[in-house]
Amino acid sequence: MVQDREREIPLMRAANGKNTLIVRNGVIESRWRPGCAVDVEDARDAIRAAAQASEGRPMPMLSEMTDVEISPAARYVFAQAKVVSAIAVLGSNVVDQVLAAAMNRHTEYPHRFFTSRAAAESWLQTHRTDTESPAALQGSPA
Repeated sequence: MVQDREREIPLMRAANGKNTLIVRNGVIESRWRPGCAVDVEDARDAIRAAAQASEGRPMPMLSEMTDVEISPAARYVFAQAKVVSAIAVLGSNVVDQVLAAAMNRHTEYPHRFFTSRAAAESWLQTHRTDTESPAALQGSPA
């Protein structure tokens, strides 16, 4: 699908519709449906979708996970993802922050929790690896 800067058009859905992903400004944006439970298969499917969205290149990711339950096994699967070069987890409360901290234990890439989308996006821009890509600069999927 075509991505435009003003609107957020889902690039793809994963995990039986629990997760949507788009690529904008060189960052994969992953949104989890609030209140959902994420298991290992959901995590694997979301990682496959992110790999497809990024064409297999590691990219920074903004992951919105407000009020989402993630199993310990799914957290481990996410932490091992090779498609992510850095992740900013966007949440709204202490429970979200605790979940993000638990996910950080096994990651091999930079990982931070934010309650501000603007702060998360700013931090992720410092982890972009494709700044020369015209498609990334235009906000289009690469």
